[in-house]
Amino acid sequence: MPLSDAEEDYRIGKVTGSLANVLMTATSEAALIKAWLIKTGQEPPPPETYAMRAGAHMEVLILNERELQTGQKITRRGEIVDHPTDSDICVKLDGYRAADDAIIEVKFLAPWRNREEFIPAYYAQCILQMLCTGAKNAFLVVAQGTSDPVEHEIIFDADYAAELMRRIDAFLQCMRTLTPPFPMPPIVPRDKWRTVDLDREQTNWSGELIDHLNLYAETAEAAERHATAGEAARGLVPPDVGKVLVGPWQITRDKRGTLSIRNRRAA
Repeated sequence: MPLSDAEEDYRIGKVTGSLANVLMTATSEAALIKAWLIKTGQEPPPPETYAMRAGAHMEVLILNERELQTGQKITRRGEIVDHPTDSDICVKLDGYRAADDAIIEVKFLAPWRNREEFIPAYYAQCILQMLCTGAKNAFLVVAQGTSDPVEHEIIFDADYAAELMRRIDAFLQCMRTLTPPFPMPPIVPRDKWRTVDLDREQTNWSGELIDHLNLYAETAEAAERHATAGEAARGLVPPDVGKVLVGPWQITRDKRGTLSIRNRRAA
């Protein structure tokens, strides 16, 4: 029976797919600290659960079912792939489909879970697999209860991938220096962004937002005049002048030649 994602993470002791999901979605400091303690060997991994065993058992069946449904081979099952530039980063592939150059990530989930929730939850794992393998495509194959497995295409987002690697690098530094990490805001893939119509529905932040927008509208003209006046003032300073002092104001030129204005008497 193949190892579950969690078991593979702990066995390898590197930043892998499951940890990538935590780095991009965790809102709890405790969850991140727990992962760090396990990765640095300060705490043992949690015991294997029924859910972990069930997921590992179903993985083979789900992959075989997709081969039957599509007529396309899924290979590289269980293969460990290092990141091309950092061997401390790796992924365990559930499978790879050469027909469309796609990594195949399998999840056996409870029937109540929905696409809007589980794609952001596992998106980082799929993106990291694409970064490690160089695959152009990725699919999250989800089986729920006795329903047929369903493929969900994962759209690569370069900005998301860059943020993922930044967080991985920071976590690796925490591992190497034994410095506890701290959680960062969760990142939602761009294709999962939603629209909120505050004219039709209220939220716990809509009232404060509307107050700020009203103030934004009231001060728009003053802000525009402020920016125009500052630009005009800076435009009058000759290029050989590095500093101007006048009344409460000081205009200073930095090493790049950019002029900034500040009030010397401001506290």
